[in-house]
Amino acid sequence: MLDKSFTVDSLTEICRNSITTPFDEKIISLEGFYSSGHNKKYGDIYYDVLHDENKQSKLTLVVPERLREFLSPKQYYVFDGYLNKSLNSINDGTIRLLFRVTKIKDRKDEFQFISKDEYSIVQERFNRPIPFLEQILLEKIKKHEKPLINIITGSNSIVGEDYRNQLVDSDYYIINEHPVNLSNALEIENKIKQLSNSNSDLLVVMRGGGSGLEVFNNVNLCQASMECEMPFVTAIGHKEDVTLLEKSADKGFGTPTAFGSFLQTTVEQFRNQIKERNFLEEKIINLEKDLLLISKDREERLQKAENSISNEITRGENEKDKLEALFKNREKTYFYILMAISFLLVVCLLILFT
Repeated sequence: MLDKSFTVDSLTEICRNSITTPFDEKIISLEGFYSSGHNKKYGDIYYDVLHDENKQSKLTLVVPERLREFLSPKQYYVFDGYLNKSLNSINDGTIRLLFRVTKIKDRKDEFQFISKDEYSIVQERFNRPIPFLEQILLEKIKKHEKPLINIITGSNSIVGEDYRNQLVDSDYYIINEHPVNLSNALEIENKIKQLSNSNSDLLVVMRGGGSGLEVFNNVNLCQASMECEMPFVTAIGHKEDVTLLEKSADKGFGTPTAFGSFLQTTVEQFRNQIKERNFLEEKIINLEKDLLLISKDREERLQKAENSISNEITRGENEKDKLEALFKNREKTYFYILMAISFLLVVCLLILFT
């Protein structure tokens, strides 16, 4: 068994669009907040949900009935189990993840990942639905429209190069960068409010690693991010604890580079879908051709059978006519023979009596 314990977010990131992983068919530990599903049992299992501590990622938890009675919603657990992966049924090239629980390893009753002053902000985020960012971007790209992404970054920042180096196919997007003083919470808040009224698909706060991250714990700033009409994302690179702004976001990327990789991966998913669609269309065309050949062969066979039956009927009628003619000729022959015999009898009688 692997010693490492995964969070929902880290496991999702590792398995994103990958069928195989280093821990396939191995027992691993997974931790997160437990939520019950629809309370509908399938055999002896339930399909529930496990959230990341920031509620920015989730996956399906397959829980045996014998273990489920020991679980309480909104509690933080560590589970042992193994991962199942499969292609999504809608054929979009994405991977569906299910974690099958074999053991409840630990429960953290006193788990606290934010201060009490920040609780209301994160609780509000926890109660909001999680947007599917990839799907939002893919839907626009499929329509041959370019998703509009607004990025708030530092005035003298060079982190834009980090995400641009990953985004090879930048032509698929319209990306506007808005430089601000990332040390000033009010300036960031005002820029978020200004851009939240724009008709964009994604709003991003981007910063590299280093010190001075306390600004992103500002409650008013986080409240403004949650009032955005469009999905709000952070791409803040650092090794310290996760900031409140990241906990408030719809999605938090560890670095600007990771955000660029996400955008590029989305484009590659679109291309894979196009390839899959073209493959299926070609397969349908070939099947239609095969069906046409089969139908043509069937029609030819039916035509041959009809011709054969017609010929047999004609031959039968000819045979019938011959038989009828033969019977008529035999009747005449029998009549003449009878007349001859009768004549001979009459002659014999005349001879005998004369």
